[in-house]
Amino acid sequence: MSTVFDALKRKGRWLLPLSIALGGVTFVVLMMMAPRYQSEAELAIVAKGASSTFSDPRSASSGPDLVTTRMDKEAINTHVRALQSSDLMLQIANDLKLAERREFNSALGPVDQLDAVLRMIGIGGPRSGESERDRVMSAFRSRLEVYTAKESRFIGIRMTSIDPELASKIANAMAENYRASLAEQGVTEIDDLQTVLKGKIDKLASEVATAETEIDRYRGKIDGFRGGAQNTGLNEQQMSDLTAELSRAKAARGEAEARAASAREMMKAGTADALADVQKSPLIQNLVQQRVRIERQISELSATLLPAHPRMRQLNADLAGLKLQIDSEISKIVSSLEKEAKVAQGRESSIAQSLADIKNRVVTNAPEEAQLRQLEANAKAKRTELENLQAQLEANRKKLDARAQPVEAQIISKAQAESVPIFPKKFQLSALVAFASLMFGTAWIVMGSLFHGVPPQGYRKQNASDRRRSEPPLLREEPLISEMPVSEPEPESAPALATVPAPAATADATSEPAPKEASFTAFNDGEMEELAGRLKARRSAGGGFRTLITGESDDIVPYAEASELVKALAKAGVQPILVDWSPSGEGFARDAGLDMNAGFNDLLTGRAGFEDIIQRLPGTTAHVVASGRAVSKDESEFDIDRLNLVLDALDEAYDHIVVVGRHDEARRLFEGIEGRFDAGITVASSLRKSAEPEDRDGTFLGFEVAEIDVIRYERREAVAPALMQRLARVTQNQAPVARQA
Repeated sequence: MSTVFDALKRKGRWLLPLSIALGGVTFVVLMMMAPRYQSEAELAIVAKGASSTFSDPRSASSGPDLVTTRMDKEAINTHVRALQSSDLMLQIANDLKLAERREFNSALGPVDQLDAVLRMIGIGGPRSGESERDRVMSAFRSRLEVYTAKESRFIGIRMTSIDPELASKIANAMAENYRASLAEQGVTEIDDLQTVLKGKIDKLASEVATAETEIDRYRGKIDGFRGGAQNTGLNEQQMSDLTAELSRAKAARGEAEARAASAREMMKAGTADALADVQKSPLIQNLVQQRVRIERQISELSATLLPAHPRMRQLNADLAGLKLQIDSEISKIVSSLEKEAKVAQGRESSIAQSLADIKNRVVTNAPEEAQLRQLEANAKAKRTELENLQAQLEANRKKLDARAQPVEAQIISKAQAESVPIFPKKFQLSALVAFASLMFGTAWIVMGSLFHGVPPQGYRKQNASDRRRSEPPLLREEPLISEMPVSEPEPESAPALATVPAPAATADATSEPAPKEASFTAFNDGEMEELAGRLKARRSAGGGFRTLITGESDDIVPYAEASELVKALAKAGVQPILVDWSPSGEGFARDAGLDMNAGFNDLLTGRAGFEDIIQRLPGTTAHVVASGRAVSKDESEFDIDRLNLVLDALDEAYDHIVVVGRHDEARRLFEGIEGRFDAGITVASSLRKSAEPEDRDGTFLGFEVAEIDVIRYERREAVAPALMQRLARVTQNQAPVARQA
């Protein structure tokens, strides 16, 4: 977002004047145009004639007022296209003499000042080979608009012209002429249709009579008469009756056979007297009663008479005779049941034979029956067509007699001459053009800054030759004096090796304004509180402040100064965080007693999150981030965009970000993120004097910078006495050589 706002600040100076200028040009161009007025007439499609192609003749009822045909979208669109027909437009153009107006005939001259200017530069004017009719019709079509409202039967006719009276006249003329043409066309079509209908009706009447006569003659020939309520053929009726009779005969035969079989079985078992038919016989009932009476007498006399008694013999003989007579009667009844079964079977066979004969007759007469049905279908179709034509003829006759032919289009509202032009809207269009150009320009700048990138103002890369000139000379390898123990105070006999004091700050840090160009300030050891106050004053309200602190050379480790700076910032009432920048993993975290399991390198490579790496600096309220596990020396595993996002996130959470690293690693970081720092601090040693310092006014780490606060912090280091004596001897040995030279 800062990149986008910076781009808008730099390029926005010309955007607003350009937008206003474009709006002014638009206003001038619109002033040169003649005003256009628009008039509109409205039609409604309310009814349709019986002879129309959109209606069904069968939907018409007894009166013309009940013609209610559903108007679909295709019917409405047909009227819209008909209103734009060339014949109707040409008729109106001739009636209103549009060919004599410049607006419709470009050969007569320009319409307005803009048209005249365009003709001067070769644009506009009549085309070669174009006739007067073509010019009028082309201009007419370009100014005419015929539309239909959605989900309605309304049709609007809009006409645009520089003359408001002419616009209203054209719109009204189109509506009236189209309505009149529809009414005239309806009456003419009905008259023509009546003549055609009468001829068709006379022809169909004779054809229907001939067809029906032929049907009756052919039906008598093939004996295919019909009768009954359903008007079915005789063969069909007989087949239906015989089928029902055959079903009843089959049922009777089955019942008789069942009764006979049951009687035969009971007779063999000696229980035939239990048959229903036997019990119903009066003769058998009398015989049974006599048998019962004799059996009772025998039972009574057997107590007093012996079996050989004549009376007993007579009664036994009578009883045997009755039993034989009963068995004889039962046999007759069983025989009669078997005869009934045979009779029922014979009747069934007879009915089945009759039904088969009728079926054969139907099959034999099938071709004749098919031909008869075809004749009947043809006659029925002709009869239906004749009835429809007669109904349509009668309906048309009533409409013509009542002179009530419905008109499809009715004028709802006529066009009126407007006093306010619809075009051009000078102020509105000019303001719209200015606003649109402003928005387009803003979008162009924003998209350009997002896709192409805008380098920050605090950093400008040098070319290869300038970078080589700005790089510091190689240093000789010598022991790391800053890491030697400091046990004795600095002797007074070593003034030659004393650190040259840097110039003090020119004014109070809290009162200095934010620099527009890169400033160079020097601080000495012991002035850390002043340095913290200066950085606090440089921070703008509502934004974070980034500081990169490194050594003047790679053997000067600025970790102690970075810790002191963060502590001083915390005491000043701000919330700082110290970031140990060391892709090699050799930062100060181990010596400071911090957790080395996760750090800044792990966050950039995606192995850890913010909650895993942020720790508290011992002894302060400030936070610190360790370097973490080592990555490749050239930082190839780091994504620069991800690094910038991480630093931006820290800007949102902390007031000050202090990044500390060795010289070479800090230089690669500064170059990789294109110098996105607000302050750069170079820590120098009083015991290491460079012949040509790398950082001068306007440079930091060998790069030319702008709007970055460049600070040189010089530490004072004590020298051991043995080392001072050694250096003195070396100085004394080199002095004679210098004098000889």
